[in-house]
Amino acid sequence: MRHFGQALVPSVFDFGKNGRRPMPPALLDWLAAEFVEHKWSMKHLHKLIVTSRTYRQGSTPDAKNVTADRDNVYFWRVPPHRLEAEAVRDQLPFVAGKLDLATSGPDLDHDSGLTVYRRSLYFRHAHEKQMELLKLFDAAGVSECYQRRESIVPQQALALVNSPLSAEMARLVARRIETEAGTDPGKFVPAAFERVIGQAPTATERSECIAFMDTPGTRGSEKEAPKDAAERRRTGVVLARFNHHEFVTVR
Repeated sequence: MRHFGQALVPSVFDFGKNGRRPMPPALLDWLAAEFVEHKWSMKHLHKLIVTSRTYRQGSTPDAKNVTADRDNVYFWRVPPHRLEAEAVRDQLPFVAGKLDLATSGPDLDHDSGLTVYRRSLYFRHAHEKQMELLKLFDAAGVSECYQRRESIVPQQALALVNSPLSAEMARLVARRIETEAGTDPGKFVPAAFERVIGQAPTATERSECIAFMDTPGTRGSEKEAPKDAAERRRTGVVLARFNHHEFVTVR
């Protein structure tokens, strides 16, 4: 369920006779035997799944397969699904080169999630102590852990645009790209797409972003220096990439 966005047993909250049957049952049996034979190693099981040919398939639908297996029960493709809340938040400092990969240590105050760049799993997560950004992106439930719900709501986009963490990371990414690729829009825009979402822009995306960078801004102070305005537009291009659907989607 975590790696593919859907479970072998749909009723993950009930594996008994009242639950739904696994599909396909032979795969579940094979994975269970593999798990036991390798000394109950979760690491082995995760590695087996993510290095499998099935996991490395594309997510593009195929008309013939859609007709035969509309719900993708037999995993003929990887269904697109949203990143976990923690991964969404951690990506922001990661693309800026600021994610703190240190391991272990005491839990951290959930209110410091916008200024401390440790991975999200190290922050407190309880009923009354939850990071707001994680809650918006469907963080793990505190009273049950069967399955996370997935939602797409306007507040998520607003958070990625207006969060102080997003703004700061966008500035750092923009400056990093400026150092590596320069400030020319024709080079900056493709570099921003590659760094943030790992793919080149479409022709329309490229032209729209270049036009935005070449157009004098209307926001900010009237006394704002041209250099400051140009930097703000470059930051805006990066910030918009944080709101790209590919930034929060697994394919």
